[in-house]
Amino acid sequence: MAIRYSIIIPTYNRAHQLSLTLAALETQTYPKHLFEVIVADDGSTDGTKEQIQAFQSSYPLTYVSQTEQRGRSAIRNLGLQHAKGLYVIFCDADFLALPEFIRTVRQYHRKNPRAVVSGFPHSFADAYTHYYPDFSPSEKDHCRSILTPSNLWRPEFDAANEIVPLVTPDDIIHQTDTLSKVIFPTKIPPSVIKQFASTDVAPWMLLVTRCVSIRRSLLNRVGGFNERFVLYGLEDWDLGYRLHRLKVPFYCMKEVVGYHQEHPTHFRGEVLNTENLKIMLETYGFNDSALNLFCVVPPSADLQTYKKTLRILRRGFRSRTTRSSARLLKKTLRIAAKHFALQTDVEAYKRSLARIQRKAKGRKSRVARVLQDMAQRSKELVE
Repeated sequence: MAIRYSIIIPTYNRAHQLSLTLAALETQTYPKHLFEVIVADDGSTDGTKEQIQAFQSSYPLTYVSQTEQRGRSAIRNLGLQHAKGLYVIFCDADFLALPEFIRTVRQYHRKNPRAVVSGFPHSFADAYTHYYPDFSPSEKDHCRSILTPSNLWRPEFDAANEIVPLVTPDDIIHQTDTLSKVIFPTKIPPSVIKQFASTDVAPWMLLVTRCVSIRRSLLNRVGGFNERFVLYGLEDWDLGYRLHRLKVPFYCMKEVVGYHQEHPTHFRGEVLNTENLKIMLETYGFNDSALNLFCVVPPSADLQTYKKTLRILRRGFRSRTTRSSARLLKKTLRIAAKHFALQTDVEAYKRSLARIQRKAKGRKSRVARVLQDMAQRSKELVE
């Protein structure tokens, strides 16, 4: 039978975590001959290639690589070139899939064959599978607090110079209770989880590549990831945005289908990379308030205000009494985004915002109140 799911795992110097991620896929209850795993290596120097070659998998496993690091977008596209499945599942090298993972994805795709199906935000609990000597002091304290109740903490960790495994591939494959002892809840507040799971506005933000499944034909139709995104951040939302423009629906799996392997924060890049945001605005222009709003209220900093503003703006256009305020709000966001991306004349920018604020003054609708807030936030971009 033909491959149904191609699991693409991009990696760069994550050999320790990747060994557990591959072991977790050994436990899948979905038939092994119906999925494949493609490890796409972005120029690792930590023995990743040798580790993959030595791994004895019961599922089809392919290793592809590029000799020099080109970024997350390019390496995922390289993996996509080798994919054979009807659907592509993107997973990170630090994602531990639970045994029912692929079966759960399949259930959602059977009901919604053209949809993007995301493990975000309900599968974002973390696990300390390794102790890292370069954890920050606060990260070490937190790790100690999680491991101590299960007697997994060792005083010698504080003096460790190398990564210390806490969970082994055998623990994963044989499903021992070790993993359960190192899991801790996600740090994402429940209110933020609720906002991410809501798809009434900006549903494309569900496309988070830690764990997401997409029909391969749709990925090819939109051209995969934009390889202009080299630095960390927004490359997945950019792809989601393009799929959204094709009217592709988005669903989040309510079931927990895996865990994130915790690592030092500095492994991550800047969540909202300003250069990548400029690329998005340059690509799509300044007519979409959902993109323009990124410049004033970054979702990574205040998701609730971000989504609330979009909802109020949408409602504002539906009513004759608030439509003029909604137009002003949309104009304010466009002005702010143009200034952010193009660094337009500062004084002209301030004068335009001042006019908007004067027009908004005295209006009593919710749209008008949000407008005044957005105008003030926009003004702060140059102060």
